[in-house]
Amino acid sequence: MLDDLFAYALTAVIVLGLAAFMRQRGWGIALPLIALGVVVGLAPFGPAAPPEPEVILILLLAPLVFGEALSSSYLDLRRVSRPVLALAIGLVLTATLAVGGVVSVFVAMPLAVAFALGAIVSPTDAVAVSTIAKRVALPRRLVSILEGESLVNDGTGLTALRVAVVAAVAGSVTMLDAAGMLAAAVGIGVLIGALAGWGMSTVLRRSRDLVAANSLIVVAPFLIYVVAEEFEGSGILAVVVAALWLANTQHADPGWSGRLAGTTVWRHVTFILQTFAFCLIGLEIPEVFGRLGSDEVALVLVLVPVVLVTLVGTRFLFVGLMVVIERSRDRRRGVVRDQAVRQAVVIAWAGARGPVSGLAAFSLPLVIASGEPFPYRDVLLATTFAIIVISLLLTLSVAPLARALGVRGDDDAALARTVDSALARAALERLDAAVSEADTGGERISPEVVDRLRSNCEERLDRSALQADELAERPVNSVALLQLARAMVRAEQEELLRMRDEDGLPDAIVRPRLRDLDLRLEALGTER
Repeated sequence: MLDDLFAYALTAVIVLGLAAFMRQRGWGIALPLIALGVVVGLAPFGPAAPPEPEVILILLLAPLVFGEALSSSYLDLRRVSRPVLALAIGLVLTATLAVGGVVSVFVAMPLAVAFALGAIVSPTDAVAVSTIAKRVALPRRLVSILEGESLVNDGTGLTALRVAVVAAVAGSVTMLDAAGMLAAAVGIGVLIGALAGWGMSTVLRRSRDLVAANSLIVVAPFLIYVVAEEFEGSGILAVVVAALWLANTQHADPGWSGRLAGTTVWRHVTFILQTFAFCLIGLEIPEVFGRLGSDEVALVLVLVPVVLVTLVGTRFLFVGLMVVIERSRDRRRGVVRDQAVRQAVVIAWAGARGPVSGLAAFSLPLVIASGEPFPYRDVLLATTFAIIVISLLLTLSVAPLARALGVRGDDDAALARTVDSALARAALERLDAAVSEADTGGERISPEVVDRLRSNCEERLDRSALQADELAERPVNSVALLQLARAMVRAEQEELLRMRDEDGLPDAIVRPRLRDLDLRLEALGTER
């Protein structure tokens, strides 16, 4: 028992150490962690793979997807809702049918089992896609589409898998049954997620103990997932909706004091879970491939290229059709998108798979209704793992492809300067109003206090940024100084959120500045 605990603890230290090393250098962590998992799985002294990997993956996946959705922007996703829904629902279902049909032709495999394989590998992965988006400088709209697709399509893929498994186990499922299962999974998942998001937002807003409230939020994803699945809904979709609701609520309220603590907690939780999710996939690879016979290995060698070509081809065709429809709509509205085709190529190529596909494969039942083993279960597992690894390898070419096509990230420098100037002006206006009110009320504010605060804002207007801890480093003994400084920072928060809500300022600009303002309030010793 102690030996096993020591082996797992040592592996955890090595895994986190490798992930930290890769992260510091700006490299992707997925492939190295999978490789490390394979090495550990092959080592005679390493820990064995968990006896119930699907349970472990659920424990990892629910909070991991929650953390990824929490860092996403609901407003940005709403702006690209049409392509996101088309990819997350239409493309996943199309790819599932395409893979199932092609596999059943090339291999003597029952159609329901072939569709199950298609449903497993069709969804892109939020963790893998997020890693790509952060490593490659892509336009904000492109990143929003890729991240939104990967967050939403898990529910579609897992629901399609549920239908395929029912057909494989029970014998048949009608199209009406399949449509009903899909609609119920989406509807119930969204409803439970919305209720959970509202509940968490209410608790955090009213709680005076931020440590206890944030601790509750850390365990909430497990409960949300299980409850949604218990009611035949999509657990992943429920978790995503709840996280988006919470993220939108806390970033829309300038007085939300728990935002800084919550963001910090989930940044660490997400990083830790990412490392173990990919390592667990690698840990399972030796065991799964070790169970295959020679005929099954040969079958996997046939399936992998067939499935991969089908997935890539279907994605390119589907995205191409979306571009044709979008350009037709743009022509009618007189809108011109210079890089539409080139960006579509990047979207089509950036379809990484990850832990979600691993979870889906592990969820395949061991036996069917007759008591016989589920057909080709180990073959489907091995094929899924191979697709995950190869798709991650292919994503290494996304950055060179984007550069070759001239697809570059948005130049935010000018916009950032405009926003920073607007925030400084908002703070100055609040300062002037406070001074005027004090003079009217006969409580004149010290000129030294006003001059110090005014000079800080004027320096920022001159593009010299005020450091988050500048005021904290200076000896501050004046209550008036602290009160005015807090009021000015809150004015900046309000102006920033006004620009987001009224002027459509993207969250890629808003959130870093909102975090800076939170830090400045923290440095000033702001109270709830």
